[in-house]
Amino acid sequence: MSQIAEQDYDLSINRYKEIEYDEVEHRPPLDIIADIEALDAEIAQGMADLKAMLG
Repeated sequence: MSQIAEQDYDLSINRYKEIEYDEVEHRPPLDIIADIEALDAEIAQGMADLKAMLG
């Protein structure tokens, strides 16, 4: 009862239930940046090839 009084008699379920969070694994930022750089290089090569075909 004291817990309810401490919350100004707020009976919202969200106030009292325990929230469980799932742990998420993320790749290291430098690995993600390396992938982006590789994709940028592929795009740049594709653009150069396209320009060569058109010019």
